[in-house]
Amino acid sequence: MTDTEFRAAFEQHKDAVYRFAWRMSGSEEAAEDIAQEVFLTLLARPERFDPARGALRSFLLGVARNLALKKWREQHRWVDLDEEAIELPPASFEKLDTSEAVGAAVHALPLLQREALILAEYEGLSLEEIAQTVGAEIGTVKSRLHRARENLRHALAPLKRENTTRTGEAWNR
Repeated sequence: MTDTEFRAAFEQHKDAVYRFAWRMSGSEEAAEDIAQEVFLTLLARPERFDPARGALRSFLLGVARNLALKKWREQHRWVDLDEEAIELPPASFEKLDTSEAVGAAVHALPLLQREALILAEYEGLSLEEIAQTVGAEIGTVKSRLHRARENLRHALAPLKRENTTRTGEAWNR
């Protein structure tokens, strides 16, 4: 990979890599570290990317995913990563605006559900691209995405009721 190719790849994908790392980690500092490591990996070992296996963006997000999981495992040594069926309790959003509430609910998802949701909803990857990025079967990705959406629906239900109540109050005035 030439210097020009690397710079083009960096410019084209840096924001997506950072966003994904930030949403996975919930930390600007961790996201910066992960994004930096992703591009250092590409610079040091460009042969690891095989265009025949998929797009560069999927490869970079896959590297970011692996680094985010590594950091998560270091911080959560005793938490089972495969507990995907966990149902989030309804949350209280009294002090949060809607975007903060959604962000908090997304960050509360089990890690594998969170990554599927982020890749689908925020990064716009197809099921096939997500499966390639996370190294899972498409059915597994569909299942994680379904559980994530159901968990969010359940966790954000009080927000929906609160907004419906406010809207109704506005009409009654």
